[in-house]
Amino acid sequence: MARQQHFVGLDIGSSIIRAVALQKTEGQGLAVTGAAEHSTEGVRRGALVSPEIVAKNIQRVFLDLKKHFSVVENHATVSIGEPRMTTYVSKGVVSVSRADGEVTREDVTRALDAAETALPRLGNREIIHSFPLFYSIDRDTHIREPVGLIGMKLEVEVLFVAAFTPHVKSILKAMEIADIAIEDIVAAPYAASFHVLSRKQKEVGSLILDIGAQTSTMAVFEEGLMVSLEIIPVGSGHITYDIGLGFQIDLPSAERVKRNMSAFLEQGKKEIRLSDFPKNFESTFSQRKLRDIVSARLGDIFELAQKQLKKIERAELLPAGVILVGGGARLGGIADAAREELKLPAEIGAGISGLAGKKELIEGPEWATAAGLARYSTEQYQPVGRFGEFFALPISRHIVKILKALVP
Repeated sequence: MARQQHFVGLDIGSSIIRAVALQKTEGQGLAVTGAAEHSTEGVRRGALVSPEIVAKNIQRVFLDLKKHFSVVENHATVSIGEPRMTTYVSKGVVSVSRADGEVTREDVTRALDAAETALPRLGNREIIHSFPLFYSIDRDTHIREPVGLIGMKLEVEVLFVAAFTPHVKSILKAMEIADIAIEDIVAAPYAASFHVLSRKQKEVGSLILDIGAQTSTMAVFEEGLMVSLEIIPVGSGHITYDIGLGFQIDLPSAERVKRNMSAFLEQGKKEIRLSDFPKNFESTFSQRKLRDIVSARLGDIFELAQKQLKKIERAELLPAGVILVGGGARLGGIADAAREELKLPAEIGAGISGLAGKKELIEGPEWATAAGLARYSTEQYQPVGRFGEFFALPISRHIVKILKALVP
């Protein structure tokens, strides 16, 4: 009997690399089979600047999966959240090929290709995603599935996501050095949506805000589709820096203060002893000062998020609200701050139901992207062979194009 395969999601963050492994159960559900994380250097503001260093830490994560959970794999779907990632909307128009006017799958493919051809010169950008927003057939518009309908002209409007070529190359290089096959590169907030958003939330309108160490990424979903993506050049690491400067303490102590902020801001808490921190912190600590420091930097993040929502005319108009993920989402009081600043319902992304196995390993919003990548991977899975026993995870067509373009 063939060994049951794992689907691995690899989230390469600015400070931590996380991996989550899933398996399909007999009932075609999903079970968590392993999770591992390792601090890393070589990543700056979401972009790999030293693939060699990152590769070593990727190897350590996969070694941990093997050692502690018997997950023996050499492939993964990988996140990208680099600051130059951008989106384009383009239209493609083709004539329906059949004499009777029935739209075929080939017509749809030609329309999508026409939309990509109509893009402006991207200039050092590689397309990593293409999302058909809607189709039109002659005078009928906003069609979700055109195949089988009748008409003379087929038009499609597509949202393309493109990443900076050097950053994509760095991911490919790091994975090659680590000897891990890459199945796809997925925008981080889009990946997280597979773990924390229900179909209903994607349908009625929602925002994922992924607060990482050095950057935050946001994605808006409506009618089941991602309709907007934006990178915010501020993350939870900036809060650490501000606390260190404000209280004149070292960064490790500032990080501990940030992680225990809820305890610091609640009277009568016993878990935190000021004497455990540098003496100058004990003498200068003020709840009000800490609250002001954190609120100011969170205000920067939410202000930039609100600016993007206004740009796409969705400010205060997303009924499912904002779902906060990433390590920064563990910050005490952040959901209340998001609710107040964005004027939307807000919650911490805990992960949608439906997982079995060692699911306690991935509790917490910091695991949303890695878990979402693994879930995304399961949806691309196409079993081959008589009994579907073999692993067949096709490389994304966009990744194929990128690889072909990069081969000398």
